[in-house]
Amino acid sequence: MYSINIYIFHLINNLATNKYINFFFSFCAQYLIFIFLILVIIIWFYKKPLSENIDNKRIFMLSVFSSVISWLIIDKLLGAIYYENRPFVILKHVNLLFHYTANNSFPSDHSAVTMALASMIFIYNKKLGWGFIFLSILIGFSRVFSGVHYPDDIIVGFLSGILSTYIIYLLRHKLESIMKIGINIAEKIHLG
Repeated sequence: MYSINIYIFHLINNLATNKYINFFFSFCAQYLIFIFLILVIIIWFYKKPLSENIDNKRIFMLSVFSSVISWLIIDKLLGAIYYENRPFVILKHVNLLFHYTANNSFPSDHSAVTMALASMIFIYNKKLGWGFIFLSILIGFSRVFSGVHYPDDIIVGFLSGILSTYIIYLLRHKLESIMKIGINIAEKIHLG
């Protein structure tokens, strides 16, 4: 399995041969997550309802809960159980498109957080959710293309995001009181 992971890594990373394409994927790997997060924040302020079942503020809050569970619990637990050096640390001939810290590669926090957010949005608005899922996949692919993650880091990150979304979705009614408090506080400080 490990050799398949390295083979697929090289297959994707060896595509980094054109400076314009490299610039695009390097940008996506480093900065697209910030655009992604801004788009998620816009959901909070968006006036038109995204779902008939739930208001936008609750979609936003459930998405954030999901991403926090994925990043701070599932990913940190998996990372504590299994340490994987980044590809550029142990493999020869890696096209590293930008400087990156040589820390644990497994799993990808970028993939976990973006897929958790995208999955929750998808539950309530399929069309918008597909757009966010596409961006999440683009970020994950770009992280492999740029030489900072293996494919299994990305896949496990995606699975972590989906699992956390499932957990939060099951707990959504129990989280209602927390969401009400959050919305009330936001309205008091004129953010709602």
